[in-house]
Amino acid sequence: MDYIPVSEAAKKWGISERRVQKLCEENRIPGVERISRIWLIPRSAEKPTDKRYKTSTLKVSIEEIVEKYSTYIYNIAYKLTGKTEQAEDIAQETFIKAWKHLDELKDQAALKQWLHTICINEFRMLLRKDIRQKITYIDNIEELEKDGELLVNLPENVIEEIQASEDVISMRNGCFLAMSRKLSINQRIVFSLIDMFGLSIREVADILGITPKAVKGLLYRARMNLDSFFQSHCYFLNTENPCRCKAWAEFFQTRNELQSFMQDKILDYMEKGYEFDLEVRKKLALYYHEIPNQMPRREWYQKVISQFKNI
Repeated sequence: MDYIPVSEAAKKWGISERRVQKLCEENRIPGVERISRIWLIPRSAEKPTDKRYKTSTLKVSIEEIVEKYSTYIYNIAYKLTGKTEQAEDIAQETFIKAWKHLDELKDQAALKQWLHTICINEFRMLLRKDIRQKITYIDNIEELEKDGELLVNLPENVIEEIQASEDVISMRNGCFLAMSRKLSINQRIVFSLIDMFGLSIREVADILGITPKAVKGLLYRARMNLDSFFQSHCYFLNTENPCRCKAWAEFFQTRNELQSFMQDKILDYMEKGYEFDLEVRKKLALYYHEIPNQMPRREWYQKVISQFKNI
């Protein structure tokens, strides 16, 4: 058999010599031989398909996709679950599933929305598998559509700036994430995607497979539940309230004594008789929009990329 060196194969296929050596090491080239440190490649060998790239109307590498969207997708998963490990698992499955079906995507401009749809579906699948969940997944659509008529959106440029130290912001965000977990699943999904990530009501309706009016109802309930809780607990909203963020730090130090407070109880603003308060809504809207992004660990990123060698 006639063989050529790595340098000639690299020139023939239009790729780097290092990439050719990598293909040889991965046994991706039929008939390749190694003598000492030298790779010999059959002259008739064809360039292997690069699994890092998908081609249809798109040409994009998995590294590019993960690098560009990993923080965005991880934060959706993290704010839906409130748990680092679950968020990492959901984000990883999102990218793997997207990569397997990337040929089905015809418009690269739709990639971001497509990824977050997959992420939400992965989250919903996780909930269905977890028999320990004690929350109601199905809401009454007719009641939600009626509630949607009560939804009040803030006029532009009405949110006042609230100054806080980095430590206070960190504690406040932890408090907020914990309280968001006290919403029903659909409320948490709608609230996270609309108030945190800026998706439209129509986009969220398509993701959940319900009407836009029902989405408005879920958003109304989520906002009212959180507004009700913070209005009666948070020092930022009322200086007579007991919680000054320091109390939140103390809670984590004595959490074993306070687990009953955090578990099994879904927020319901109607139990407290809470009514809409524009000033509360304005302040909490600022909180929602200022929650910083969490970065996935570097080890997670490397793990995700390595998974694609087996796809």
